[in-house]
Amino acid sequence: MRKKLIRSLLVLVISATTISAYAQPAIPRKYVEHPGWAIGVNFGLADLWGDVGTQGMIDHYANDKYWTKPHFMGGLLMRYTAHPSLGIRLNVNYGTLYATDEWNLSKAKTAKSIEDDAYQRYLRNQDVRANIWEGSFMIELLPMRFNSESNMAQKSMQIYATAGVGAFHFRPQTSLIHPITGRKEWVWTKELRLEGEGIEGSGAVASSLWQMCVPLGLGIRWDIGDNMGLGVEYLYRFTTTDRLDNVSSVYLTPDYFDRYLDADDAAIAKRVYDKSWYIDPTYKNEPGSPRGNKEVLDGYSTFSIMFIYKFTSNKIPWWY
Repeated sequence: MRKKLIRSLLVLVISATTISAYAQPAIPRKYVEHPGWAIGVNFGLADLWGDVGTQGMIDHYANDKYWTKPHFMGGLLMRYTAHPSLGIRLNVNYGTLYATDEWNLSKAKTAKSIEDDAYQRYLRNQDVRANIWEGSFMIELLPMRFNSESNMAQKSMQIYATAGVGAFHFRPQTSLIHPITGRKEWVWTKELRLEGEGIEGSGAVASSLWQMCVPLGLGIRWDIGDNMGLGVEYLYRFTTTDRLDNVSSVYLTPDYFDRYLDADDAAIAKRVYDKSWYIDPTYKNEPGSPRGNKEVLDGYSTFSIMFIYKFTSNKIPWWY
């Protein structure tokens, strides 16, 4: 009697296990992302889009002087796949932004008048270098995987759009030529208040070195097996400041610096707030004349290569 009972229980357990196995949906693993976490790294070109530099994107990238001194940004990311078509991403990046009015040299040489935009930018002769830390929260949409069982979803190459919100810290510098050695040196511009930021009567508002940004971008990603991914991404950040390059408002009179800065800072400020005389010793910007355009906020972008490692997950997706 006892042996029959044990045999019956074994039959029931085996039958239940078999039925349960057949009841589970088949989960295609190739190329369709499962819910779960991934980590990655990214690295690529970083570009500042402000008052300093060229007016347009074509002049920016088609300039031979740009490619002699490119600057970069890179960092780490953590990503969660909620659905094959939807990802949530956290990013932490560090890099350097750079721009110079010298990029306008070739167009300035062919300018028809001194009033041409390219000539005015070249004559202004400003440059900027800014170290930047950035953190952001982003959402990715992969349109080819809205239907996770379609043939398009099985493709290893996927396009995606991404958007989010972030915060960044920056600290801009500009260059000056040492009067004795003739070597280029970099000085912090925030403390010099070159347009009278925060000084009564200047019209320029002081701003924080911490700012918000709204990243928007497009990318292409290739799945390499179940766990690896390789991507290329262009990401533009709209910011809340016009002070990334610390050029925004109008030229001041030099006595502002003597009045509101200590002697050392005032001496440096008077050498870098107007550097047109390096190009044309006879040219002088009158107080109140435009130094930048405060109506248009600055931005910055990256063109990056991305590597992602996806952690293996045996969890059955909710969409099956």
